[in-house]
Amino acid sequence: MGHDNHHGGHEKTNPHAVQETDVELTQRIRSIELIKHNPNVFHVNPFDFGKSLEIAGGLGFEASVATGAGFGWWYYAQRTRLNPATFYTGIALAFSRIFLGAVVGGWVGYLKFGDRQRLHNAWVAERLRRRYPDSLNLTVHDLWRFKGVKADQHYYRWT
Repeated sequence: MGHDNHHGGHEKTNPHAVQETDVELTQRIRSIELIKHNPNVFHVNPFDFGKSLEIAGGLGFEASVATGAGFGWWYYAQRTRLNPATFYTGIALAFSRIFLGAVVGGWVGYLKFGDRQRLHNAWVAERLRRRYPDSLNLTVHDLWRFKGVKADQHYYRWT
């Protein structure tokens, strides 16, 4: 039927599942069993800056990081206004305050704007791809048909 790694030429599907495209399926948290049918659909390369930034929250995330870094710099500037630091200490303190502000801003930005559902799916897909390298060869499409269906590929079985 055009799908890899199913037994006997026929595949178990759920004809009563709600139809969704493969792209729409990645937008909500899915069960591990559904992701097992084709983890490649849910996988996001962590070195793809655009996709990683999109999952982190896009421009909202970036604005939160910049705002946090700005508050960190402002806090440091107010501290050293009356009590200036030496040159190297000043550089280290400024960098650490700006970095801490950016990290806190990024954390708040991710909680506010980040896509935790896609991150969950991408994490599960990455773990499946690493643990079961044969899953890299799966080419199943129209995954909506496999909602609630146990993945029966041979490498997912425990012996």
